[in-house]
Amino acid sequence: MIRLKTIAFALLLSCGVSPIHAQLAGSDIKVFGYFQASFGYRKDLDGPVENKSFSLQQLNLFLQKELAQRWTIFINFEMVNSFSSFRNWGAHNLEEAWVSYRRNAQFKLKLGLQVPTFNNLNEIKNKTPLLPYIIRPLAYESSFNEIIALEEFAPRQAFVQLYGFIPAKGLKVDYAAFAGNSPNINSDPTRGQTGVDTTKLFLVGGRFGLRTGNFKLGVSATYDHLDFSRTALAQRYPTSSFKKVLRLRLGGDLSLYAGKWMWESEFIRVTYDDDHPELNIDKKFYYGTLGYHFTERLFAYGGYWFIGENALPVDDLDVIAPTVGAAYNFSEAIFLKAQYGPVRFESSAPATAENRADYYYLAISVIF
Repeated sequence: MIRLKTIAFALLLSCGVSPIHAQLAGSDIKVFGYFQASFGYRKDLDGPVENKSFSLQQLNLFLQKELAQRWTIFINFEMVNSFSSFRNWGAHNLEEAWVSYRRNAQFKLKLGLQVPTFNNLNEIKNKTPLLPYIIRPLAYESSFNEIIALEEFAPRQAFVQLYGFIPAKGLKVDYAAFAGNSPNINSDPTRGQTGVDTTKLFLVGGRFGLRTGNFKLGVSATYDHLDFSRTALAQRYPTSSFKKVLRLRLGGDLSLYAGKWMWESEFIRVTYDDDHPELNIDKKFYYGTLGYHFTERLFAYGGYWFIGENALPVDDLDVIAPTVGAAYNFSEAIFLKAQYGPVRFESSAPATAENRADYYYLAISVIF
């Protein structure tokens, strides 16, 4: 996969560069992007559910411009699940809009709406041509945002970030520190301006790591507070105790490359300090993927993914997803993919204690 990543990353930065002549004649604004279209089939092994569907799983459109020798602006629009406002399908999101200052590789500053550095996949999770997966490790799968609380596992956005690396005797010591809004963003226009933090709190976090050519290791963490008082689970407890619930995320990532073999893994633990012993809303996630390059173009992998969301004493849900798949670099801008996963859903609710389903996917990722 390292070869796929190298080729695709270079293409993302250089291919599809075209000025917008009507309004930006003479400008060096670059317009490029990619999309991933997929076909999925699901068979429920414990019931009558069976479906198949084509989907434009994700499309990202980028605008990039060099403002000066050390300054760059970048804008990222993202659409998922065959987005259509007319048909009420999927979602459209302004994922990023930032300006960065690069003094050198050791020190960089990024200001504006951005995806912060957290573990290995968070920053590149939406760059589908860089990844061999169709369905990505569950905490990073944007098309699942309607059924999994993805924003609780990894930080989705920040507004200020310092990052870079320090050379140290053959190693590179990576660092990142960021800040942004707390998770208490107003989405209800009847309560005032939407899209703004309703508290005086901040999200702060960062990552510290070590890296060589074939090895990458890191530890990540975030600190913020959540107003949990408006949720259904909080109704049985005193409201005042949920106005400022401390949330901590701790993550770790490990990547290894040995010849044609590749190993990638991560874990995330999310804990809430809610002061109620009988209440558990903690979350956990981990994945491991072992892959092999059969040729320069063909990469195959097997993995084991797990995600757990507690909502006790009401319910909890675990999703166990072993998976196998392959990615083929058909051309410089086209990637073909296949993936299979026998997924098991385990719940503490008696009516849905366990459910099993087989998932089959085919996809094409295209850079433009």
